[in-house]
Amino acid sequence: MNSNITLSDNLERELISQAISEERPVNLVKMFKAVISSIATAVSMFVEMFKDTEKAIDQADRKDHNTGGFSW
Repeated sequence: MNSNITLSDNLERELISQAISEERPVNLVKMFKAVISSIATAVSMFVEMFKDTEKAIDQADRKDHNTGGFSW
């Protein structure tokens, strides 16, 4: 869509009114799947972050033994 196109105030109000009044059926299963997928992705990213941190700590410990042998 061309971003330079401007709508008249009346047309814009009508489009907004139609969008607000349009009833969309709520699909709870689809919504539940989306939430579960988002949570799974967040947990996966969190676990990967811990793995990367553990690798970085191990590398630092191998290079410089002044880290006190810290590990997870």
